[in-house]
Amino acid sequence: MQPHTDAMTPAVRFGLCILLTLVAGLALAQGTAQSSLEAVFAAKDDKTRDKLIAGLNGRELADPSARDHALALQRRAPARLPDLKEVHEGALDYNYQVRTKRTVYNTYAMLDLPKGISAAKPVPLVIGLHSEKGTAWYELSGLRTCLRGGAAGLADCILACPMALNRGLASHDPTTNPPGIQAYFGWGPSPEGVDSVLNLVDGLVRDFNIDRDRIYITGGGMGGEACFRLAQLRPSQFAAICVRDALPMHYLTEIKPTEAKKIDDLRATGKLGEQAVEFPWLDCHRNIPVTWVHANDDKKYPTAWARKARDEMQAAKLPLQFHEYEGFHGSAKVELIAQALGEMLQHKRDPNPVEVTARGMKDDDNPGNSRHGWLEIKQQSWQGKRGDWPEKQAAGGIASVTINKAENLITVTTEGVTELVLWLHDGLVDLNKPIRLVVNAKEREPVTVKRDQGILAQTAWDMRNTGEAYTARLTVKP
Repeated sequence: MQPHTDAMTPAVRFGLCILLTLVAGLALAQGTAQSSLEAVFAAKDDKTRDKLIAGLNGRELADPSARDHALALQRRAPARLPDLKEVHEGALDYNYQVRTKRTVYNTYAMLDLPKGISAAKPVPLVIGLHSEKGTAWYELSGLRTCLRGGAAGLADCILACPMALNRGLASHDPTTNPPGIQAYFGWGPSPEGVDSVLNLVDGLVRDFNIDRDRIYITGGGMGGEACFRLAQLRPSQFAAICVRDALPMHYLTEIKPTEAKKIDDLRATGKLGEQAVEFPWLDCHRNIPVTWVHANDDKKYPTAWARKARDEMQAAKLPLQFHEYEGFHGSAKVELIAQALGEMLQHKRDPNPVEVTARGMKDDDNPGNSRHGWLEIKQQSWQGKRGDWPEKQAAGGIASVTINKAENLITVTTEGVTELVLWLHDGLVDLNKPIRLVVNAKEREPVTVKRDQGILAQTAWDMRNTGEAYTARLTVKP
């Protein structure tokens, strides 16, 4: 319908023409940005995609709603679900690969799918990680038992339990392994162990219609340790974790790595928990609720250490539900574990937290390393030195950042960090206005950052498995 202009003055007609031109220009810009994103996601190879993104770099993004289109592209449902075969007692066989610089491992996970699953409906995902001597089937059967034990919401989830690389074929000590068999990687901290979980998540996100805001990991012992570690490495991915009889990443301060035999002796006598211990990554769980089940007489993962970590997490007001039960390592009743799993499933991921803490992890190139959501550490120092515990060697600088959108204020506090990047969008700050910046208690001159089509396209593609996308980048050097 065309506007009636017969009775309009020249000034009114001119103003209306300007308005219509602006609206048309905005619509054109929006359409161009969206079509550019679609081309990036439709590219058949990385070289073509990189060329498309390079052509968008520096091109101002006029319409911030293009980010919504990027998120929709990330969450596009598969045309159909994969056809998986039964491997054991109703469990489905899901095969995938773990690629490293040295080799490619063909591995698998066992899956249970909820009734009525379809490609059209998003579904939650629970990753179950077995203990050091467990198996994929053992962990899946445990989850099935918890389902029958009343774990609220578990029946609505995809249950995926991977088998650790070389489980049953190799030990942690390579000198005891058969010829041609490498080490038993567990779930990390080696890249092979970590990637065996993250690659599984990525594959399931690609092949199923996974609810990006409801991805969880659970495990006991070695699997519980991995829950803490993976949540720290890729905190933007997981909505919550549930751990059983395990500890967050830690190192000892009074015992040297060369005194490992002493640790075994102390564990055998029940005195290991009397040794001093540090937990340098606890603050990284600020936006990842933790449900933790631990025995009151655990000698493998000392109860005293678990209580110390619990107290520090509670003092920092981190989202923690801690259940201590009477018994020894791994002896929790099904009803308690089912309750804990139900508590975990009550949480949904917050894709845009306003307060974030990140700490670096040395020599780790996994996605999410040194990045927590929109905060990424680029340059930092390291706490440890040669001869320290590996965990201490790996602990890098720490950065905490808070956003106050009402005041368009970003407050940065760092220790051991010389450069960090803040990935931004209009849901976090108003990019049409200057941003106030306070770094280590000193306010700087307000800064202005522009929305960039290249940044949106690059982050939307790179972060597609975690469901994130940003339109601007701000580099801060404390």
